[in-house]
Amino acid sequence: MEFEPHITVYCGPSTDAEVRAVAHVIAKQFSQVELTADRLCHTERYTKTLFVQFHESIAVRQMFEVAAKGYSRQSNYILNPHLSLLYKTLPETKRRELCETLDVPMGAYKFDRIRMIETELPIEDAGPVRRWRVVCDEATGGQ
Repeated sequence: MEFEPHITVYCGPSTDAEVRAVAHVIAKQFSQVELTADRLCHTERYTKTLFVQFHESIAVRQMFEVAAKGYSRQSNYILNPHLSLLYKTLPETKRRELCETLDVPMGAYKFDRIRMIETELPIEDAGPVRRWRVVCDEATGGQ
């Protein structure tokens, strides 16, 4: 399944107006965000088939809090910064092999955009991903 690699900062029900307002606040309040990659991981969950796990940062925690406060309906989303590399149903042996053979640089990664996506939940196959809709896309740092 092809998709743009991304870090999910928040996931919850919202309106387009709320999403645009939250994205605007985050884009103005935060400049480029740096996260430190910790390890390459895999799970049987479709949206976390193969991913880079990051350490949480103060900035990403603050972005999460801005989003949580900006939506009228609450979510039970738990912040877990990771960069999804693959969405696919694979046996555990194949996922483990990918983790052991891929050379993904650890260390600092910089992110300079906030993109808000509308999606269907749950995401258990490629269908909802194909129907993702970009609600807004802004550079961070008030650019």
